[in-house]
Amino acid sequence: MKKQILILLGLLAILSSCSSYNYYSVSNKKLNDKYRTYAWLPEGKSKASNIYDNDVAADKIVEAASAALDSRGFTLNNQKPDLLIRYTAVVNKETKSYNEPVYYDPPGRYVPRVGVHRGRAFYYYAYRNPFPVYVGNEQRTVNVKQGSIMIDLIDRKSKKVIWRGWAEGELNNPEKAINQLPEVIANIFKKFPV
Repeated sequence: MKKQILILLGLLAILSSCSSYNYYSVSNKKLNDKYRTYAWLPEGKSKASNIYDNDVAADKIVEAASAALDSRGFTLNNQKPDLLIRYTAVVNKETKSYNEPVYYDPPGRYVPRVGVHRGRAFYYYAYRNPFPVYVGNEQRTVNVKQGSIMIDLIDRKSKKVIWRGWAEGELNNPEKAINQLPEVIANIFKKFPV
């Protein structure tokens, strides 16, 4: 019994850790061996709004992205880097529309009935509770917060973005959104072509 509960809790933890973000990346130039070092642009060049506009979120983004680049063989070099990195973290309010079915639920009532007992008819009342009847759809709009985190790798010499990776998802809880940043950044860098 305890083993089944532990397995159930493990599955629940795995399912709850699934990310609600969608991940994308684009590149306009092939990343080759000439790019081996990186540096972060000053904080004024990176943009953050609302939920992500604080030191905790900025530190988590920088640490997670640096760890992802370090694991791919890049090294931090603030003197003469090959790549410059900046991030953009934005929260927008959007409206989503949902079509929900509408049912008419007629009230229950007593209806007259006729019964036969030993050859004689008798009248009685029975309570009838009918099934709900589908009558159409109702459109409902909900305001949601849509967040996106974008990482840009810029060639220092040409000053052009050579790779951009980003994640988009709904933000229901600001605390959870900030705590998920390392996982989100790691998943963005899974799209990195090196």
